[in-house]
Amino acid sequence: MRLSDLLARDDLRLTLVTGHEEVGREIRRAYPTDLPDPRRYLQSGDLVLTSGVWYGEPADCERFADALWATDAAGLVVGLIVLGELPEELVKACERRRLPLLLAAPDQSFGVITQVVTAEGFAAEQRRAERTRAQTLLDVLGHIPPGEVSAHLRLLGADPGLPTAAMAVTWTGPANDDYDLPEVLHEGLARRGRHLIVGGTPHEAIVLVNGRASRKSLADELRGLVAERPGLSIAAGISEMAASVSQLGEALETARRGMESARGGPGPVSIMSVADIDSFDLLMAALPASVRRSFRDHLLGPVEEYDARHGSELLRTLDIFLETCGSWQRTADELYVHVNTLRYRMQRIEELTGRRMSSMRDRTDLYLALRSGRDGQAARDDAAP
Repeated sequence: MRLSDLLARDDLRLTLVTGHEEVGREIRRAYPTDLPDPRRYLQSGDLVLTSGVWYGEPADCERFADALWATDAAGLVVGLIVLGELPEELVKACERRRLPLLLAAPDQSFGVITQVVTAEGFAAEQRRAERTRAQTLLDVLGHIPPGEVSAHLRLLGADPGLPTAAMAVTWTGPANDDYDLPEVLHEGLARRGRHLIVGGTPHEAIVLVNGRASRKSLADELRGLVAERPGLSIAAGISEMAASVSQLGEALETARRGMESARGGPGPVSIMSVADIDSFDLLMAALPASVRRSFRDHLLGPVEEYDARHGSELLRTLDIFLETCGSWQRTADELYVHVNTLRYRMQRIEELTGRRMSSMRDRTDLYLALRSGRDGQAARDDAAP
């Protein structure tokens, strides 16, 4: 649970006084105290609640705030029943330490706040346990019989008889490091009534959405989640609905390949699915990386080995030749060589690859191989100085 989650609850009636840029801090537990220096009892992530009995002079505020700062407390909640008003010295002490300071309503019980934090902590533990079980399924999906997949789904509360979509999502920006992506997705999508199976790492998540849902609705929900968190950005792949558990392994692979294709897309949310494939670049990216590498190595491996042994530029020559639609003169001009030299190079490439430049089919094979590198980038980019 984060400070922002507490502040969003109208029933708690908390007001943020300082630390507006720190509301993403995670709360581990609530700890009420009126000790003047409670640092020996505090833990990282504590939300400290105090009525300020310890306050007598300005120096007390420095000591109390320093105790919270030194133990990496998530924030401070102050009630005014004893103090009457919030000491300006405490506000300044918290500001200097970038410590979030929250003001409780006069009639708000610290017990209620503590109960909310404790209940959320228990729920988070339950979700972590469920995430572990979910990861067990995701790790073996596609490698176990459908009957075992169905058993796993039932243990996770899902219905194997319902269609299921797979999503693969990753953060794509540096501002995302403070967020656990599977947790963000679970909270946001479950809030919309989805039954989810969520696994992954803090920076990359896999989600199985059990129950009928359109790709568009899932994409819209992802965009909504990111819109709620300014500065964040994701790349995602979404599969079509798998009608049976036997198709889930393929759906998961499709989602993962879609996510890889979506990396580097425009805007804070880049989403790719099979339905979006409208060019050979996307089609090649949808293939497993091992297939792309094998295709490239089989066709262009001899050319790359020849270049490495002789210090030649056959691969670059081939790329420019194909990019110029097979124009001998334009290719020679760009390479600063005579056309006869170019013809010799192309003849050598034909010998090494077993492909003929006069054949459109063979040219297509070579062109796709050039763009099937390990990172999906054109060979021309790799060879550029």
